[in-house]
Amino acid sequence: MIFKITKNKTYAIASLALLLLTTGCATKVKVPENTQNPAPSEAFSNFSRFEVKPINQGPGCDKQRGADNALDAIQQKLDNRLGGLIAAWNTAAPAKAKERKLIIEPVCSNAKLISPAARILGGAFVGSSAVVLNVRYTDASSGKVIAEPVFYQHANMMGSGYSFGATDRDMLDRIASMITTYTSKNYDNAVGGPTGLEIKN
Repeated sequence: MIFKITKNKTYAIASLALLLLTTGCATKVKVPENTQNPAPSEAFSNFSRFEVKPINQGPGCDKQRGADNALDAIQQKLDNRLGGLIAAWNTAAPAKAKERKLIIEPVCSNAKLISPAARILGGAFVGSSAVVLNVRYTDASSGKVIAEPVFYQHANMMGSGYSFGATDRDMLDRIASMITTYTSKNYDNAVGGPTGLEIKN
């Protein structure tokens, strides 16, 4: 009887390890080709009104494990940070005879997020988390795309395993901050900004 219990436990552990290795490790995202985004075709201060749209999760969005949770968390952070910045711009913008409106639309490319429970259970074996978002800045009246930078953040499986998922959550915070910073820094002058390719944690 003791042998049977031990044998069953061994099979269960082996099966769990195999499941984690085969379902969690692969993280396939299309990362940016460059470390820097090019400058917009003009400074955002040339516009007098601004609108931020929700993250576009259309057919081009490659959702992997935990993607919905990742995108929901990023959306909340963008609502607070980027939304606050845009609200301040709209309030402070001087009245102009001909107003120009800039539409800001984050677009999901790839998303994968390992949950805290999976991290605690499987550690590094459940793989890495990663997010890739494009942000499209469009002149509302003409439809011209002023800028379309790409932002990438990654949380590797070893660091996330040791931190029990804290690194995964930090990744979501960083990408929201990068988008907000890019938007802010390109207000007075069109200067571009980092893609995040060089930042891997």
